[in-house]
Amino acid sequence: MSQTGVVKSWRGAYGFAEVAEGPLVWIHTDEIDGGRLRVGLTVNFDIEEVEGHEGRVKGTNVSGEAVLAKGVKLSDEEMEKEKERLNSLREEKKEKLQEEFAPVWDMVKDLGRSQKMHLVKQLAKELDVNVNRPDEKRADPTQRNGKTYTKEEFMAFYGKKDGNRMWNAAKGGKGRRPRK
Repeated sequence: MSQTGVVKSWRGAYGFAEVAEGPLVWIHTDEIDGGRLRVGLTVNFDIEEVEGHEGRVKGTNVSGEAVLAKGVKLSDEEMEKEKERLNSLREEKKEKLQEEFAPVWDMVKDLGRSQKMHLVKQLAKELDVNVNRPDEKRADPTQRNGKTYTKEEFMAFYGKKDGNRMWNAAKGGKGRRPRK
């Protein structure tokens, strides 16, 4: 059964298409003969369930305006149009998010920076999300060798309480010693 959807994202070897009333559909580059899909454009495909992943579906027999065949390169003019199209998609998405979060922003806009950060951390804790950049590294303030570590490494070495204290003391990687 053929479906039509809009390409939501494309990451080199695979991407996702959104169908009006249904789940996100996973599409692999093999289904388009090694080509790629262009975000925001329509694509036609058949749906199959992914083996071993109940409820997940993949697109096969992929065709449509979003398909860019393997080896096909856009001209400079086409590339400029594509950039403009993607920028307008980003702007639409940004405007939509601003509309959705306007009530929340009205509630928190008068809070100070530390209050906002506290709120973000509380939300992250409730949602079990890491708000720190996972790749961020800082210098251990107790060592002068200049080696840097991730927050997880601080936590593993010092334990939860002291790990947080040492991580915060290491801001900027200047190697300051924390107060006791």
